[in-house]
Amino acid sequence: MSPRIVFTLAALLAPIVTHATKAIANWDVVPYQRVSEPFNAGVVAFHETGVDVHFRINGETAGVVKEPTLNARTKVWEYWITIDPAKYPDGPLKLEAVAVPEGEGNEKRMLDTMLYANSGKTLGSKEIVWMSPNGDDAADGSEGAPFATFKQAAEAAGDGGTIYLQKGDYKLLSFGKGDQDYWTTISAAPGLDRSDVTIQAYGKDNKVSHGRYGADKIRWHNVSLYCDRESKWGSVFYINKGQCVWFDDVEVYDKNGRFGDTQFINNQGGRIWLTDSVVRDIANVQINFQRNAYYHDILADIFRGSNNLTAINVNIVHMDKGDTAAHPDFIQFYNPKRDVENVILYNVSAYDMFAQGFFGGGRVQDVAFVNVLLEKDPPEASFLSQIGDMSHILIWNVTIVDQSFNFRGAETMDLVYVQNGAYTTLSSAKYDHPGFFVDHCHASKTVYNQPDLMGTNATTGDMVFVNYDADDYRQAPESPAYASGQLPPGVPADIDGVPYDPAAPNRGAFAKANPGGRRPSVPLD
Repeated sequence: MSPRIVFTLAALLAPIVTHATKAIANWDVVPYQRVSEPFNAGVVAFHETGVDVHFRINGETAGVVKEPTLNARTKVWEYWITIDPAKYPDGPLKLEAVAVPEGEGNEKRMLDTMLYANSGKTLGSKEIVWMSPNGDDAADGSEGAPFATFKQAAEAAGDGGTIYLQKGDYKLLSFGKGDQDYWTTISAAPGLDRSDVTIQAYGKDNKVSHGRYGADKIRWHNVSLYCDRESKWGSVFYINKGQCVWFDDVEVYDKNGRFGDTQFINNQGGRIWLTDSVVRDIANVQINFQRNAYYHDILADIFRGSNNLTAINVNIVHMDKGDTAAHPDFIQFYNPKRDVENVILYNVSAYDMFAQGFFGGGRVQDVAFVNVLLEKDPPEASFLSQIGDMSHILIWNVTIVDQSFNFRGAETMDLVYVQNGAYTTLSSAKYDHPGFFVDHCHASKTVYNQPDLMGTNATTGDMVFVNYDADDYRQAPESPAYASGQLPPGVPADIDGVPYDPAAPNRGAFAKANPGGRRPSVPLD
């Protein structure tokens, strides 16, 4: 595959220059899992010239994947291989992936993670113990004689065991177990839904419950986790340095609502993964890895720029600061004293966003915003999307509704690739310097101090959506952004995983074949 470079008019008048940049890539795998059946391990990866991903397992070549396809395990179009644990003795599987950009001179990105082959079922604890709000720590932990506390249950379950919670409300206190090799799962008992099992992390009296439980490698599964604090500026969980936590198929919320100023995590150096979960009624989310997540009724920032931030298949509804002094951003980069690199937001939407969208800049490089929808509400609110002073940023297949997008100080930005987008306005007074590439983007109108459209193959005019009043932002056939785009490399499917028409794709985040229905229905304030 030859390099695919998009040029502004100024760039077309100058000699063609290739630019050496690094692949943007991260694992889409929660590490430390024991796998006893075939397991699809994937990587999300982007580069303006296209990417091949080379996989190794325990130092041996495991395959080269040249194009993303749908991974049924994660529901993500990504680069992936199937690992058969029966081919390996029970024990560690060191996974390595190398994202290699097409073309000469570009820089590959090296990734590694760890799983455990366990087809022989010899690794870790097989214990299953039970808890009940009415249990007794002097009992034996069986279903008929459950324990009362997480501390007792975790000690009995052992490293990698399972704790089943019977129906009811629980209080969380410390049960620190130190370092573990494997995930210990704490889950609602079989047959229960997560609404049947509620766990108070922080309460009004932190002697009764507090979110600093201290245990390593706890997988919270199919439960509801909440705080009920009297003081403001708190968190649902406090995660210590070196502590690993996996929130899987859970619901997390502040019982007092988003204006209680509670953040999801106070992270003091731990590692956190969030999958297939709902987070609601809190001030800030700010998790470094999330996949297949749904956030609603959030006060302020959803994401803040940090190294290797990865958000995949995330749907957000209703950001609103209310009467607070919050300065809400969909994603905020403000890094005057530290470097941030390798950030991916992929298949992410934000509806009813009373907030700025993309915001900030600083010492930031290697960023991919791919298949993103932002809808500002109310439309007349003054919030903008505005970024500046970044290096190597991909802004692909983005739709922004009722919000302007401004490249603030574009002369300080380098290697910015804006392709196949649909915008209300897209502007910057000095975007035409070398290293700033805009192609096949639509802007509904120009701004007062920039009468010309940005980039090559631009279109303008009112975007005609399938149903603006119902927040259905697919392009209608009469829209100038319909069937007039050009896809960037390595993005075969849209924000909902529906394949684009490669010959005549829509501009923006939705494919022509998308049947609609991404925006979830939730009760709003």
